[in-house]
Amino acid sequence: MNALPLTPEQRAAWQSAQALWGVSLHDPLARPDAHEGSFAWFSFPPQVWFDLRHPAAHGIEGCLESIFAHEIGHHVLSPSTKQDSLKIRHQMARALAATGVVDETVPEIAGWCSNVWSDMLINVRVAELQRLRDVDRATDAGGPVEPEMIAMWRILSHASSQDRLWWVVLRAYEMLWSRPAGTLAARHAPAAPEPAHHGSTGAAPARAEQAASDDLARAFADRRALEAALDGLALTDPELDAQALADTVRTFGADPVSGALRFGMIAAGYFAEQQRASGIRDPAPSGAGSVCGGQLGQGPASPGDLVAVLADARLHETPEHPAAVGLDQGAGAAGTSAGQGYGAADTLRLYAASDQAAVLSAWYQAEAKPWVRPLVQASVAPVAADDAIPGALEEWSLGDDLSAIDWVETLGRGTTVIPGVTTLRRDSVPDAPPPPRESVHLDLYIDSSGSMPSPSSGSPAVLAGTILLLSALRGGGRVRVTSFSGAGQVAGMEGFTRDRTLAFAYLTTFFAGGTVFPLDLYASRYRTPPHLGERRHVVVLSDDGLSSLFGAGQSAGTGVAADVRRRLDTATLLVQDPRRSVEEEARDAGYDTLYVDDMRDAPKACVELARRLLAPPEVTGTAAGSRRGARG
Repeated sequence: MNALPLTPEQRAAWQSAQALWGVSLHDPLARPDAHEGSFAWFSFPPQVWFDLRHPAAHGIEGCLESIFAHEIGHHVLSPSTKQDSLKIRHQMARALAATGVVDETVPEIAGWCSNVWSDMLINVRVAELQRLRDVDRATDAGGPVEPEMIAMWRILSHASSQDRLWWVVLRAYEMLWSRPAGTLAARHAPAAPEPAHHGSTGAAPARAEQAASDDLARAFADRRALEAALDGLALTDPELDAQALADTVRTFGADPVSGALRFGMIAAGYFAEQQRASGIRDPAPSGAGSVCGGQLGQGPASPGDLVAVLADARLHETPEHPAAVGLDQGAGAAGTSAGQGYGAADTLRLYAASDQAAVLSAWYQAEAKPWVRPLVQASVAPVAADDAIPGALEEWSLGDDLSAIDWVETLGRGTTVIPGVTTLRRDSVPDAPPPPRESVHLDLYIDSSGSMPSPSSGSPAVLAGTILLLSALRGGGRVRVTSFSGAGQVAGMEGFTRDRTLAFAYLTTFFAGGTVFPLDLYASRYRTPPHLGERRHVVVLSDDGLSSLFGAGQSAGTGVAADVRRRLDTATLLVQDPRRSVEEEARDAGYDTLYVDDMRDAPKACVELARRLLAPPEVTGTAAGSRRGARG
């Protein structure tokens, strides 16, 4: 759309708004009758849009500078970039999840909260910039001129709203701008809605008694305990929350991403409160006004954006209400920690408009990031002979080797030589080079049968595979990933690669069929002995269905695993198997076994595998030409 020319009044306001921030931008674009429900909005790449018919309708047509300055603030302060916009929204979603607000409305609620949080940071900053600029001006009564931003909000706040969260926002503005209670918000917060009594919860004890089932009774008790814990997290106190929100704006005025989590924890309680009262949540509280319509045309996130966003350490902080920071809450504190991470399924839902494979890849990379280290192996190349460098001077004593005397230093002390008294010798310090290391070619096989957790729900096997994959690539190595399930359900690469995107595509492939290890493919890949200097490392990620690796259900494949093992340097099974049912078969065939029963076990298993790869070849029995064979 072509930009309509600015009127002289609009241009003066636009230039004044730019001067406030100390920036220079191209002209905003006018969109009369845009029906965006607001006066102005912004988009990326940086662009400001406006529809000034709305300000006239609300009586703030004389506040153009503040309207324009607000939109410029979205490009200067919050969110400032597309990635920060995604991070702020993600923080809001984490806070909602931590407080028990998890359903299909979360993405929309998170978007509304993101805009209100950014608006608060910008409005407070603009008002302060206007106050500093106008410090020498005075009213007719001799007092300081009120910043235009505050005057505009006096007008906007006249619209009545019974929404408790919006009351908290307006009350926080009063505190931030040192205005008495009642200036923007009503003197008293709207009353909290009465919780609805849903039949399913109220009738639970009766149904449990009628069923006379201990399991059912325990399930009801667990549900009541969970609901009570979530209710405790969602307690609201509008006056206290307004003070906490004002403090959050002051503290995180220059760090919108960190502050977003605190804002979200304050706001989430009110959405949970609304749900308990009616079972329905309105993503945008009724009567909640705003100058800015938010971001226009927020498209899908690119794979690069997703990796950068989810890898930000601030998105892994523990969600905690600002008023509870530093308090020992006992069990309650543990409840808030439940939302520290944001599950794979929740993340996929939040980024539903983006490529789901890219979202899943970025999520696992973010979860693996703290544990990724260069994965290398001890080299089999001959080690250079130890060299020595001159060390400190020491006294040469009677009985020492006569050739060890340093005559230059001895005679330098004087021409009279007294053995054992004036004689000196030079010590030597070994200067052996560090043990040589080399990159790893890692052959990964991952079970994607129906008995394995789906990658979209958070899989310990996929997390372990991600840690190994990224560690191998960081160490300069290459990987080959093969996903397998039932007969004929195999997907993977022919050769080794450093293409991270391709490797992740196969790592997160999920057939959800039976479990049949592809022994024919396995045997064909390792039919011949290794070339000189070639080192082979295999890792299999599976569960107790891995017995098929040792021939179960594949009579023609009996002995294949043990035969292949003789041509490998290391072979490790990372198994989800509480019964340890494959331990004996694996040991007999010469395979090492590590267990990853939940997400927390994955890093430990990967650390142990890395330790084994770093061990000198003679310790592991993997010196060139002496591959370890099957036992038994």
